[in-house]
Amino acid sequence: MSIIQNNIRVLYLTRWYPNRYDPMPGLFIQRHAEAANKFCKIGVVYTHVVELEKVKGFSTELSNINGVFTAKVYYNNPKINFPLITPFVKAVRYFIANSIGIKKISEELDGFDLLHVHILTRLGLIALWYKWFKRKPYIISEHWSRYLPMTGNFKGGFRKWVTRLVVKNAAVVTTVTNNLAGAMQKHGLKNPNYRVLANVVTDDFLNFSIGRHTKRNKTTLIHVSCFEDKSKNVSGLLRVIKSLALSRNDFFFKMVGEGMDFDSMKAYARKLGLDEKTIVFTGLLEGKQLVNEIASAGLMVIFSNYENLPVVINESFVMGVPVIATRVGGIPEFVNKSNGRLIDARDESALEKELNYFLDGKYSFNSKKIKSESRYVFSPDIIGKELCDIYQDLI
Repeated sequence: MSIIQNNIRVLYLTRWYPNRYDPMPGLFIQRHAEAANKFCKIGVVYTHVVELEKVKGFSTELSNINGVFTAKVYYNNPKINFPLITPFVKAVRYFIANSIGIKKISEELDGFDLLHVHILTRLGLIALWYKWFKRKPYIISEHWSRYLPMTGNFKGGFRKWVTRLVVKNAAVVTTVTNNLAGAMQKHGLKNPNYRVLANVVTDDFLNFSIGRHTKRNKTTLIHVSCFEDKSKNVSGLLRVIKSLALSRNDFFFKMVGEGMDFDSMKAYARKLGLDEKTIVFTGLLEGKQLVNEIASAGLMVIFSNYENLPVVINESFVMGVPVIATRVGGIPEFVNKSNGRLIDARDESALEKELNYFLDGKYSFNSKKIKSESRYVFSPDIIGKELCDIYQDLI
């Protein structure tokens, strides 16, 4: 469904979003915006600090991306650090940048009825101001794993107090898993209206039709991530691949993505003695290229130390591809024996054992069932309608 059904206008304020320097951060937020835009009118504001490039004042990119009006504001922060003064200046510039974006989007939408904050805390203060002084409600969607016990990244008495105030005053708080919602509430982030809202899978995945694939002697296994080793444990996965390759040669591993540890992980693979007969690093793939790679794989492998719920699991399921993943974050809420296998984080021997079982054909999966069940849960029409229903209730 692509016809806008009502005139509700929603302003998205987001901490992460695809930008001129990196197309990947917050891609799942962009998908939410585009899904909701099928049923109501969405405008997005994103601000980005530019450290290495001179920008005179504030540089604003206003565009219409797949039907969603989007304002991206780029700006510089002071390079010299003065105690108390510099943090204050940075905060002021941050709120000015958002004000510029909000003004642009408000003009495009002819005003807005409510705000949708993606990722706390500072953006929540802007939404709280609009609630108190403009009587505009707001909802929060939190995606950050910083609340999970194993990360320990949600710190600071003042930050916690402000975040609790922002969450308390939100009309609705959505998270992608119950696990994340529970972790937030354990930090005292109380709200009577928490809801689980799944990430969206794009039409590239939903509309993919399986063509003829060349029959291969080897089973293709695939890993897709942002190559941040601390959380994704790519190094541990590489060690498992090396150990597996010592006993069999009937598989081929594709490592898809890029990120801060991409080069070091490629170097580590070479150090382990893994060659191109066993593994290939494709780099970043998007759209149909990514779809084709996942579709040609027999299994998706996620070996994260900690995680919320990577959208690549949703993408694999709608292609009918099973997933082996670690039992962390919200992953157990979606991965089960009908669509994959769960193992403990950092348990390299368990991962190797499960991969051997899969390659030996000791268990199999109903690809058509995985696909049919997932397409309903993760489609833009379903998620977009659910979001717009939330907005409608508030108006």
